[in-house]
Amino acid sequence: MNLDLRLPSSSTNSFDGSSLPSLDYKSPFENNDDNILKRYSILNKKEETKSVFDKTTDFKNPGDEVKDKLNGEINRDGDWEDVFFGKFVVHTSSIIVKMRDYMDPDGDRVRIMLNAETMYSNELLEGHYNTYIINLREGDNLVNIMALNQGLAGPNTANFAIYDANENLITANDWNLKTGVSAKFTIEYVKPMDE
Repeated sequence: MNLDLRLPSSSTNSFDGSSLPSLDYKSPFENNDDNILKRYSILNKKEETKSVFDKTTDFKNPGDEVKDKLNGEINRDGDWEDVFFGKFVVHTSSIIVKMRDYMDPDGDRVRIMLNAETMYSNELLEGHYNTYIINLREGDNLVNIMALNQGLAGPNTANFAIYDANENLITANDWNLKTGVSAKFTIEYVKPMDE
């Protein structure tokens, strides 16, 4: 099968373009109004004038971010409410509490209470761990360690560890307390079956 792809013959084979619709388009460069060009020109932007006394720069000191982070950690406000560190079960009739000031020792003092009874009334937190032994009653015992002050550079900062009488670690953590705020623990003493 052969296809005839020839165009039909006409009297005129020339294209004059008069049969096409006209496009009404103006180039921005043909416009005599210079506002269009000025709008996009970088030469016409006004530069802000700065005083010779202005010390601000566009440069950032890379150490500022680290300094701000460390200052934020050192100057942490501290807790305004009592902090509950959890409930723990022991099988010994006493626990050992070890505490120290984990920042610079600056005179932080605490009171240690057991079931609302004062065990140690005014203990200084030092750079090394001080050890306190607390005898428990059977069942739940509320251990309350209250910040008596905030030292020279508050808050009251302590790192602590609580052990049973066999020196098995029960819990360890640290606190940042305002004056009068307590770190609290519930220690449940369960007698061993062989006693």
